[in-house]
Amino acid sequence: MNRQALDLSTEYVAPRDPVEQQLAELWTARLEVAPIGVHDDFFELGGDSLLAAELQLAIDQLFGVEVPTWTLFLTPTVAELAATIVAELASA
Repeated sequence: MNRQALDLSTEYVAPRDPVEQQLAELWTARLEVAPIGVHDDFFELGGDSLLAAELQLAIDQLFGVEVPTWTLFLTPTVAELAATIVAELASA
């Protein structure tokens, strides 16, 4: 689905670094929405708790860090989630 078909509250901002790009690709694959902007809300794009769990597993496998389940609920944008992943990678 094209993001223009959704009534999103944010303007599209392209991924700005490799972590954001990889997250946007993960979201696109699971949500079937493109393009995904870094400030788009996972749940506004059609995400739900089941997809969040799948995404968490994919993030753990892709980046090699365990992101707590609640993270996506508190940081539901690519930009916020990328910052959390970068912080986890730095502390590992």
